[in-house]
Amino acid sequence: MFRPSEPQLPLFDATHLLTERQRRQCERNWPGVFRERVLPMLRNVEGEFAVLFSPDEGRPNRPVELVLGTLILKEAFDLTDKETLQHLDFDAMWWWAFQRGPGELELSQKTLHNFRTGLLKHDALKVAAMQITNELLRELGVDVSRQRADSTHIVSNIAVLSRLGLLCETLRVALKRLKELDPAIYEKLPTGVLRRHGERSAYADARSREGRRRLAVVARDLWRVLEAVPENAEVVKGPEWGLLKRLFAEQCVTQAQPVKPKDDDDDAGDGAAPVELKPAREVGSGSLQTPHDPDVTYSAHKGKGYEVDLVETCHPDNPVQLIVYEKVRPSSRSDAESTVPMVERLREEGHAPAELVVDTTMGGGPNAAALAAMGVHLLAPARAQLVKAEEGPLPPCPTEAKEAAQWLAQQEARPDFKKRYAIRAGIESLNSELKRGHGLGELRVRGGLRVRLAVQLKVLACNLKRAMRAWSKCRSEGRAGPVTAAAEA
Repeated sequence: MFRPSEPQLPLFDATHLLTERQRRQCERNWPGVFRERVLPMLRNVEGEFAVLFSPDEGRPNRPVELVLGTLILKEAFDLTDKETLQHLDFDAMWWWAFQRGPGELELSQKTLHNFRTGLLKHDALKVAAMQITNELLRELGVDVSRQRADSTHIVSNIAVLSRLGLLCETLRVALKRLKELDPAIYEKLPTGVLRRHGERSAYADARSREGRRRLAVVARDLWRVLEAVPENAEVVKGPEWGLLKRLFAEQCVTQAQPVKPKDDDDDAGDGAAPVELKPAREVGSGSLQTPHDPDVTYSAHKGKGYEVDLVETCHPDNPVQLIVYEKVRPSSRSDAESTVPMVERLREEGHAPAELVVDTTMGGGPNAAALAAMGVHLLAPARAQLVKAEEGPLPPCPTEAKEAAQWLAQQEARPDFKKRYAIRAGIESLNSELKRGHGLGELRVRGGLRVRLAVQLKVLACNLKRAMRAWSKCRSEGRAGPVTAAAEA
């Protein structure tokens, strides 16, 4: 049952457990800024999370400000659930930050898990994060007229498999599920198939010279297993079997005539099978990469995983730059497809830039033309060969793709282009900050929904961390808050 946090401050909190020196330390560092600035923001968005709880049944929820704040600090410091809960139990700085005593900070791992599970089903975090970002932009006086964008590659909690490893692991997972649901059917499978892919799939551990022959064997094993299990079997209804069928369709092709194994093949005694493996070049980049995360795709340049599109403010007068856009997408998609949708969403949220700085892959004539129609100037290197700069000021970008491509080349030929474009490099530090400081590069979760949730929390934590640093700097300098150069003028 949903219950908002009590506005009444506790009579006894962590203040009474600390010495005067310890209290000053907490007040001067991040706990003091979190308590003073961030905690009120979390209380203001608590109502967005009411959909996660029953309106009138069950035990009252733990305070949303506490659970959400804990998840944000978890991502801000890149902690595991266990480490996070230990900080709540024993770290006086966390007690100070939440303005509570140790007895009021009790959370269980199950509470965090259930809260995240609820977030997977609703857009509560997305809405709350947008409200918090808007408030940060307003309080910090951040100018959003100039922004920079980039994509960065991330990997969920998976093992990166070879092609042989992918086939063997997917088959092993499906057979394990078959043994649990239909042991009678499992025992009727060819002995060789069970030996190669049964309890454990050691067959994938092959030397390079053996890999090609073993790939052909596993392709035939896939066909044998799929043919041996009737369509009305219980296992066929499960996701494991669906992935096995998807893998077969993506990696194999059925032949009119059965293919007989060679005498020295490992499946020589299991009979012929009308199947051959597709050439690797014919397997699409959106194909299955691991049975443990079906949403993972492949990029020839970046490998297996996901891409995260990020947009960050970059006006030089801003006291702090904030992330105003994040989106997780498949690695198999081109960066060029992300530019227009990101500007459209920024417009909907009231954060549309006057100028967007991107790299070559996010640029191009079609994108420049589409953004020009929305009143946004695209600053990006041209894909075409450089041309000689024309005399006079550069006119606005045309809304025709071919003409816009020529316009980009003219823009790059201008003497001031390098100086104006240099600010784009700053987003690489954002990518590094998220990966090194917040664990974005290699996540602890897998699956598209969980990956998106983790990225949302990390981006929100990064924005709040940057804001707290700006507020802390102002406090140390005796100022009320960050003020932009434009506002001072």
